[in-house]
Amino acid sequence: MPRTELTPKSGSDIDHRKAILSLRWLLVILASYLTLFSYVGTELFPFVFGFALAFSASNFALMLIPRTQFLTRRARALISVLDFFFVSATLYLLRVPEDYLYVTFAAIFILALIWRDLRLVLFSLFVVSLLFGVFSYFRLFGFQFDTDIERFLTLALFFVVAIFYVFLSERLTEDATISRTMTEENRIAEVMVEMTRALSSSLNTDDVLYSIVSRLHQVLEAEECSIVRVDSKTGSAKVVVKLPNLEQGDVALDIDLYPELNQAYISRQFVFLPDAKPTAVMVVPMIVAESVLGLIYVRSPKLGSILPHANIRFFEVMASTAANALRNAQLFEEVEHRARTDFLTGLPNHRFFQTTLTMELARAERHHHPLSLLMIDLDFLKQVNDRFGHPSGDLVIRTLAGTIRTSCREIDFAARYGGEEFTVILPETPLAG
Repeated sequence: MPRTELTPKSGSDIDHRKAILSLRWLLVILASYLTLFSYVGTELFPFVFGFALAFSASNFALMLIPRTQFLTRRARALISVLDFFFVSATLYLLRVPEDYLYVTFAAIFILALIWRDLRLVLFSLFVVSLLFGVFSYFRLFGFQFDTDIERFLTLALFFVVAIFYVFLSERLTEDATISRTMTEENRIAEVMVEMTRALSSSLNTDDVLYSIVSRLHQVLEAEECSIVRVDSKTGSAKVVVKLPNLEQGDVALDIDLYPELNQAYISRQFVFLPDAKPTAVMVVPMIVAESVLGLIYVRSPKLGSILPHANIRFFEVMASTAANALRNAQLFEEVEHRARTDFLTGLPNHRFFQTTLTMELARAERHHHPLSLLMIDLDFLKQVNDRFGHPSGDLVIRTLAGTIRTSCREIDFAARYGGEEFTVILPETPLAG
């Protein structure tokens, strides 16, 4: 399904992503320069050249990771593994101790400039200087290291640098994640405020349902957002509104085929399935006075990144607000329906008939279309009441009302005019019939 574009992402995610990629490009350039310079003119140069290309290609591949997925645990683990492998290989290929010093100090200063934490800079420089000092001390007094020992010390040295790098990378991405979470929470809170205002201004059920779905569909960039109503007596379910392809009406749904809907309805609790296929799913019950009025169903790839446990409460409050608005709209429509409906027959009452007749007369005059009015009077109703009782008289009235209702066309308007009188408005109908 097509996705709805949202306002641009917060600059925090973009800046941290750019910082990490820029850092890696500096490391790629530095490592490639040192290794290629060290092996130029040797038979291993093609191998080292291929290594440099692979290092560069890894960064190009990381640039293709979607912005919303770049700071996830999997992406961070992938970056750490790639960095450990490539920088370790770089230090392994460089056999001159001074080069280790240059690479190490360059990496530390690049990271330190991004992190801007003086204590971490000084501590890291102290650790690295101490290691190199010990290494140089033994070499100064003529201690000859075996080649394997030198390589082991090289890898040990890099391990310290790698830990430092991963630590800073984790802190950097955690900061971005916290910033992004706060941004998302603020946006969701703003949507809740907007939704509350919109819901409080409408007493139309369809408008309330559409307002809920449209705002959730927008803020969550949902592939699908819908509201499902479940009949507590029969257990039958229906989709009453759905986006992005707007569907309003009674679309039957077998709730047993959707375990997440069934679970939310039975447990009356929030259901979140981050690993659902093809994308994450969220179901929030709309509860008023222990009664489930409906289920909000959202399917969006964005749910996994904005639904830490703290955010669940936002959606529960939102669903409660929406449920109260929906209940108020239903009560208003019920009162309005009773005010214009005859309680005995279920037909429109005299007041509603007068309003409808005025509108139909105006439309017929405006378009010069024919309009007829049928008046029906039930004879001898008093005799029925006197002989058989008023319940029997009521039965006669209801029976006649049912007959009139089933005999009318869809465009006709039948109403109870008075005690034993009925009327039918017949649009597009001349006197001859």
